[in-house]
Amino acid sequence: MRAWLNLRFTVPERRRAFRAGLERLGYIVNEGFPDCPTAQDVLVTWNRIGDVHRIAGIFEKAGARVLVAENATWGNEFAGRRWYTITRSYHNLAGPEYFDVGDADRWRRLNVILRPFRRDQERYPETLILPQRGIGPERIKMPSDWIQRVRAEYRGARVRVHPGTGPCVELERDLADCGQVLTWASGAAARALLWGVPVRSFLPGWIAEQDNTEEGRLAMFERLAWAQWDLSEIERGVPFERLLQGAK
Repeated sequence: MRAWLNLRFTVPERRRAFRAGLERLGYIVNEGFPDCPTAQDVLVTWNRIGDVHRIAGIFEKAGARVLVAENATWGNEFAGRRWYTITRSYHNLAGPEYFDVGDADRWRRLNVILRPFRRDQERYPETLILPQRGIGPERIKMPSDWIQRVRAEYRGARVRVHPGTGPCVELERDLADCGQVLTWASGAAARALLWGVPVRSFLPGWIAEQDNTEEGRLAMFERLAWAQWDLSEIERGVPFERLLQGAK
């Protein structure tokens, strides 16, 4: 069995953990892409940006499996551990085709306290738009005109600069007066939900989609926990075994 790694190799501990986890399951791990993938191959890639999306399609056409890694939806540093999102095919969507959901204990064991939702509009008058960079495959990337359309609907809403495009203040401080967040599908919005800020998302089937009720938010985080994996789990091969066994 062959696994092909296409990660951002600038983080040595991440590179070692992904390689070790796949090798633990018996895969011969290569970096890059094969000329002709077979149905027995596995591609583990960082997002599906640019030409990688086309290459992932070649793997899928050959019957091979594709796992997509990205920065963790709830933040890479969370609950005292280092996390990454790993799912099948695409990284920012929920559904059984992308990852399998287990019981609620995985989330509960993190002992994370969700703050009550902000409902006082006088105390929290601001609406904040949390954009993405607009990269990735068409299936999930933010449309180029999305910000303009949302600003037309929510006049007076402020747009936060994406950290990947320019300097910005720390997120929690930027949300101090915020009573509502609007997002296409930003991980920053998932963190806002932790702090009690109601979120309206626009990507259908977003991995952190919820209904701004206490019950709906909790159910979302219980589900989301099954798409986030810490470095020790990755090194042991836990997410790869779970995702690859359930993929077919």
